[in-house]
Order: sequence, then C-alpha cells, then structure tokens
Amino acid sequence: MTPTLRAALDAAGVAYELLAHDVTYHSAEEGAAAFGVDLAQMAPTLVLRTEQGAMVATVSGTTRLSLRKLKKALRLRNVSLAAPEEVRALTGADPGTVPLVNPGLATLVDRRLLEQPWAYGGCGVPARTLKLRPADLVSMTGARVLDIAEEKPA
Repeated sequence: MTPTLRAALDAAGVAYELLAHDVTYHSAEEGAAAFGVDLAQMAPTLVLRTEQGAMVATVSGTTRLSLRKLKKALRLRNVSLAAPEEVRALTGADPGTVPLVNPGLATLVDRRLLEQPWAYGGCGVPARTLKLRPADLVSMTGARVLDIAEEKPA
C-alpha cells in the first residue's frame, strides 16, 4: 500500500486490513477463491475517461461495469476505459492493482457492493489486497452510489 493511501485511510479512521499474498490476482474469481470469500465481495476498480474528466468506478465481483448504465446515470455521451498509461498517470498503479481509494478522482460505486460486509480490492501494489467496508469507501471518497453494473453472463 502506498504511504498516501495509508495516510488517507488512517485519517478517515476507518477499519481496514492489508492482505499480502504471493501472487497478484488478475480476476475477482481468483481473489475470492484465495481469500475464501463470496465473489460479490471482490471489488475491482476501473479508471474511466469521460467528458467530465477522469473518474474511477468500483463494482462487485459478480457484476461487470455497464457503460450504457453509466452514461445514462451521469448523462454522459462518451465514456471509455482509460488506457494503461493513463491509469498509471492518474492512480500511480498498473491496471489490475488500482486502489479502491483514489484521492482527487471522482468515485462511483455500484449499489450492489454496498450489500456486502467487506470489499476486497486493489491498493496500488501488486500481490496486496485492501479489505475495507463498502460504506467506508463511499464515505471517505465522497463516492456516488449508482446502478452502473450488470450481472456477468454465465
């Protein structure tokens, strides 16, 4: 975890845990199996480009981001995933390790994640996972909670 992220978490006074593992998990399914938790608690964070500027969106591991729903919810015309070099420039992290908390970036959280007791997501460092309550993620980032995901196809 980066010192900036640790400082933001400590300043917010939220409960969190940093989980160390031997490899970097590249899917929500891999993480859920490794931690022995429900897939719905896995919380990938994606960096987006929009006409309103860059933002991050966090969804539950049982879903995938719906650009259609996102455009409708925010009344946007153009939304796309940021290129890997943009992700690094904006978050200091590689795609796949993007932190749940990104100070300075507008944050969106899919409403389904708030049904879970914990969210497991990136912390900006490979082979590390941040465990945080979804409600704390929303409160400390000022996130907008929206319906921006859809169930993954079977």
